[in-house]
Amino acid sequence: MDNNKHLKQPLPNRLYGNMIYWVSIVAAIICIIAPVISLAFPDRNVLDPQFLFSTIWEGAKPAEVWATAGNGFPGGHFWLNNLTYGDGLMQFGIVVGGACAGFSLIGAAIGYLRQKPRSPGWAMAALVIVIFILLSAIGIYSQAE
Repeated sequence: MDNNKHLKQPLPNRLYGNMIYWVSIVAAIICIIAPVISLAFPDRNVLDPQFLFSTIWEGAKPAEVWATAGNGFPGGHFWLNNLTYGDGLMQFGIVVGGACAGFSLIGAAIGYLRQKPRSPGWAMAALVIVIFILLSAIGIYSQAE
């Protein structure tokens, strides 16, 4: 094992790995805190948590859950307008977790441009993927449309 100490991962790989690790941790912390806020302040939610859980445990379909616990489905990106609400913050945490690859690919792109020899093609590919992730996260781009 000691003879492999000189082996080191390339800079883009280390930057991507470190960033995806820490952004995932931040997303997990948001997703841990948000339900506590949601239950502590039931008035500050898009869905009423008192009806939400009982409706889910009764086996209702998603449309029934939204109709019973809220005012109908407000769209997949309802968190953009309700970030100060408990469930809006929860959805934001899920978005951060889902988009952590985008944040990490920015670091990898920087690494591709800083390493010797530079790899501008890989950096550009990483940034194109970042654009798709960003557009999806804010609801502008959808593969299903």
